[in-house]
Amino acid sequence: MRTYLIDDEGKELIIDLTKTTVHSYDNVEYNYSTIQDNQVVNQQVVHVRKLCGQYFISTDKVAWKKIPRQDLPSRMINVDTVYNIFRGFKPSGLGGADEGELLTKMPGKVVKINVEVGSQVKKGEAVLILEAMKMENEIKSGIDGIVKAIHVKVGDTLEENVLMMEVEAN
Repeated sequence: MRTYLIDDEGKELIIDLTKTTVHSYDNVEYNYSTIQDNQVVNQQVVHVRKLCGQYFISTDKVAWKKIPRQDLPSRMINVDTVYNIFRGFKPSGLGGADEGELLTKMPGKVVKINVEVGSQVKKGEAVLILEAMKMENEIKSGIDGIVKAIHVKVGDTLEENVLMMEVEAN
């Protein structure tokens, strides 16, 4: 799975989880790659073990370091930089992402889709209705363009930051 780490200035770090190997119920191996300018700049294998309810991590299976249980944070601090974490997608307007990508801002259910692939849309036009927190929210196109792809269907329940639709600029 691709993970984007984007700081407040729009600089990004891309990490790909390329392989997961489950050796046993308490020992999992993760292979990661760090990508910069479409080139793999670092590859690493990390082993995670669970022992007596605690988690330990190692890169060489000799020295193990205790780590806290992770609950999938949305922000991370690395030395003096704070990163926003986005799993599986790059949000619109951040880190050079396409402004035509429409993402959920909160969990919700798709109630209505007002367009089809190939439809011409104007900036500000409601293209989808998402029910969130018992309210119907209009999801509007951020640009003038043509609907390139629709990744959801009516009735889908979505988590936060899911790519719903792509609009290609004219």
